[in-house]
Formats: sequence, structure tokens, C-alpha cells
Amino acid sequence: PFQVSKFTIIMSIQDNYKHAKSFCSSLLENLMDLKSESGTLVTLTYAQSLDGKISGNNGQQLILSCEESMIMTHRLRALHDGILVGIGTLLNDDPRLTGPDEPESTIQQPQPIILDSTLRFPLSAKVLLQSKKSPWIFTRHDHDPKKRELLEKTGAKIISIDSDQNGQLSINHLLSTLYSPPFSINCLMVEGGARIINSFLKSGKVDLLIVTISPVFVGENGVSAIISNKNNSTEIESNNLPKLTNVIYEKFGRDIVLAANIVGI
Repeated sequence: PFQVSKFTIIMSIQDNYKHAKSFCSSLLENLMDLKSESGTLVTLTYAQSLDGKISGNNGQQLILSCEESMIMTHRLRALHDGILVGIGTLLNDDPRLTGPDEPESTIQQPQPIILDSTLRFPLSAKVLLQSKKSPWIFTRHDHDPKKRELLEKTGAKIISIDSDQNGQLSINHLLSTLYSPPFSINCLMVEGGARIINSFLKSGKVDLLIVTISPVFVGENGVSAIISNKNNSTEIESNNLPKLTNVIYEKFGRDIVLAANIVGI
């Protein structure tokens, strides 16, 4: 029977790394020049099924990306100063929020950033115990001081910011805080979950959208990337949806990756 040699496998992996590096670098180069003096560059990225689902029932974690597109996502992380998720994603997926595991010693690790309005952050989280950088947790001003003290003892940094008119953490105040010293985040990657995706799209602060589309169906019980619950304050009204420009598509393994700039809402 035909066998694939170890050398062939190694070359294939290296080709995947080169493909991901070239694709991600080309997307960010022009945008960084435009945003260098005007605030934090925001890249919103997530993986979805063919029927637009990003997770399973009640937010259950789904592995949608194939190996090749996952390499791309990790390479994208390395090109950003920080990577942000909401507390729902942290509780459901328990991610480490690290950059690529590649044979390059110069690759930087992004700063893990969590939005957690009520400090539900668990002391057992991988991003707290296994990541190379301690997380920054953004929360409301009226948070639990005892939970804050516990988290700070483990190395986490707690930053309180304003809430918007809907009681959600203010994306505008978050980005202005991140851009200013001592944080100095010039390039931020936002990964989800659904509430975070919708909050950022609604804010009009997203510069680059990257969506990995996996050739699978999840079904009606899955969680959609775009919230359609009329009672949800983060829902984007249908007449106020963001418009895309400079749309490109790239194939990574079995997945298709869409990349586009977003026109102001």
C-alpha cells in the first residue's frame, strides 16, 4: 500500500505555515499603516458552519476549523498585540489564547484579554494557569472586590471600564483604554462568542473581518454568529448591518476563509 513519508508530512506542514504567514501578513500590512495614528486596529474573526453556526446547543464548543485553517488562525494571533474573547467563550471552551506553535523563536504571544462584566472568571482557567502571559480582565465598575482580590493574587490584571446605555461593557471605552499606555494595544484580534461578535459589529469599530467557513451543518439548535433575538441588546438591526468591501476568499484545507474590510455602520 502507498505510504506517505515523514519527510513529505514535514514539508506539507511547512507549506501550511508559509501559506498562513503570507495570507495573514498581506491582510494586515496596509491596514496597520492606516490605523497607526488613529487608534487600535480591530480584527474580528470566527469560524462558522455552512448554516452560520459558531457553536452547538447552549454554546457547546464545536471544532469547526480544519488543521490548515487553524494554523492560519494561530498565525493571525501572532500578528496581533492582544486577543479578546468574552467570558461565555472562556467558560464553554476554556481556551489558552496563545499564538502559533511553530518552529520560529521570534513569534510573539498575544496578550489574552477577557470581557467579564460580573467577574465570573474561574480560578481554574487555562488562560490563567497555562498561558505565557497573565490575562487582562475588563469588568464593570461595580464588580465584586473579593473576587477581584482572588484573581489578582493569581496574576490576573483587573481593569474596570464604563458600561453603555444597554448595560453592556462599552466597546468605545474598552478600545480607548487598550490603545492608551500602559496597555498600548495597537492591533486587537476579537474571537467571540456571539455576544462579543455582535457587540463589536454594532459598535462600528471593526476594521477587518475574517470568517472561516467549514463545510458542515450544525442544525437549528446551534448558536448563530449574528444574534436575532429581538430582546437582546447586542442584536444588530437588519437595516443597520455592516457592509463589506475588498472581499477575498482563500482556501485552507477543506475550509474557505473570507476576509473583508468593513464599511462604517
